[in-house]
Amino acid sequence: MRWISGRPFHYIVFGLVFFIFWFLFKVGGMPVIPKALLSTAIDVAADTIALVLTVELLLPRWVYRKKYSYFFMGYAALIFLAGSAIIISQLRLLGSSLASYHQNVARSQQHYFYWFWADLVFGSYFMVFFISAAGAAVRLAIDRMRALNKMENLQKEAALSELELLKNQINPHFLFNALNTVYYKIDRTNTEGRETLMRFSGMLRYQLYECDKAFVEVEKELYFIRSYIELQKGRLNTNYQVSCEGLEEIKGFAISPFLLLPLIENCFKHVSGYPDKENRIAIRFTRNTGAFCLCAYNTAAKPPGPSGSGIGLENIKKRLQLVYPGRHELITTATSGSFEVILKLEC
Repeated sequence: MRWISGRPFHYIVFGLVFFIFWFLFKVGGMPVIPKALLSTAIDVAADTIALVLTVELLLPRWVYRKKYSYFFMGYAALIFLAGSAIIISQLRLLGSSLASYHQNVARSQQHYFYWFWADLVFGSYFMVFFISAAGAAVRLAIDRMRALNKMENLQKEAALSELELLKNQINPHFLFNALNTVYYKIDRTNTEGRETLMRFSGMLRYQLYECDKAFVEVEKELYFIRSYIELQKGRLNTNYQVSCEGLEEIKGFAISPFLLLPLIENCFKHVSGYPDKENRIAIRFTRNTGAFCLCAYNTAAKPPGPSGSGIGLENIKKRLQLVYPGRHELITTATSGSFEVILKLEC
């Protein structure tokens, strides 16, 4: 089953060890070996199934999503069903049933009454509860340790990134003064050169002053993307066709900064360079029913390498797992003549 999260081996080992010890216990009260084996198999199967369902289904679906009332109702139902299955199966193994309870009590009096309620009923429900609760506690403890370890690693990475940023930081005032100097050195008739420099200055200002937060307004991020596309278009010749749709329509939510840029960069970096036919880049932004979508397409002269196309794709996947866990979809389609990436975000 896909939802067992790669842990079937652990459950198999637990079932085998549990079976051996529980069989040795059963033999003491049930000396007929075949019956003792079958009785043990009934207990172990029901308890293990309850354990797996609790740890792999109930916890992730309800506890980790903070739906505690659903979990307790589901857990209680699971204990009742598993315990009842053990009780009915053990009675059938002994050639009896719930319908013959009064006859058995009348025949054996206190002995059957004590065995039925203390050993069979209470023992069955308690064993199911104990094993599944212990498994849930172990999983919660392990996941807690993993979360703390992951948080510690992220804090270390953040500290290293901040240190690297400080080491490489350039005084912004000096940088903008230098750009202003270059701007006034450009001849006034060269309006295209001046506009390109101003666009670059705006992009730099956005990077330095707007992107120090975890999320930014999507309008600002897309304005930065538009400036980047215009700069890249300026260096392409007439063999290239670049289209960009939907920039003006997207608004009203926040997005992680620089999440989209590597996907746009890849289009320009890996676009084909045919001298005798058209090279095309098509970028489209859409938002429908709370989902934001970026589709970036480019013609490619050769198939992408084994790691995909372009820079930063693996980093984008890692960032998406951290910032949009369970709320994103990244699809890449590569052919011998094109590459397309589709990013969907819940917003």
